[in-house]
Amino acid sequence: MSKIRIVVVDDHEVVRHGLRLSLELEPDMAVVGEARTGEDAIRIVGESRPDVVLLDVRLEGADGPEVCQRILEAVPRTAVVMLTNYLQDGFVLRSLMAGAKGYVIKDVQLSELKKMIRSVHRGGAVLDPKVTGQVISTATLSGEAPVGRSGSPRHVTVLSDTDLAILRHLSEGLTDKQIAGRVHLSPHTVKDHLEKIRAVLDVGSRTEIVATALRRGLV
Repeated sequence: MSKIRIVVVDDHEVVRHGLRLSLELEPDMAVVGEARTGEDAIRIVGESRPDVVLLDVRLEGADGPEVCQRILEAVPRTAVVMLTNYLQDGFVLRSLMAGAKGYVIKDVQLSELKKMIRSVHRGGAVLDPKVTGQVISTATLSGEAPVGRSGSPRHVTVLSDTDLAILRHLSEGLTDKQIAGRVHLSPHTVKDHLEKIRAVLDVGSRTEIVATALRRGLV
């Protein structure tokens, strides 16, 4: 069995050690590196090219979302999950816009964290339920007009109820197959809907779909 290769980035040694011990109990997971600082994280990820990085949003002398962005510039196929104590919606949105595939609070059950790691490794996205409502509320109250990468306004009224349902399930970290079961469509049809949503929102990746949908109050 091919193992999910993980790097743990946290400025507390006890957190890194505890995560390593727990994750390596799983037959499908291996911790291939640890880092205390942002610079160490970027170097170690570049050397080990892991499948998943667990990254604290605040590191000594470093900004987690910025570190996330630099990691993905170096190793685009790595899935970054922010694992932190900070609930502030600004951190969540900045992390997602930097390319993180998840934002998880550290009091998460280890069994749930392991499920999340497997989900992002399969291409999903995960967002801790503790921050979802807060982020959606802020995005809605901000009244921000949807704007594409070109700077021109985008209209989201062309999204159907099915599109919005798929968006909600995607933000929960479900795979195409799982979403298909929820909305009673085939995985291929779900993929077609996601392509349409990607075009409407003018974004590239599944993570950007979730981040943009949250920022615009669509889910």
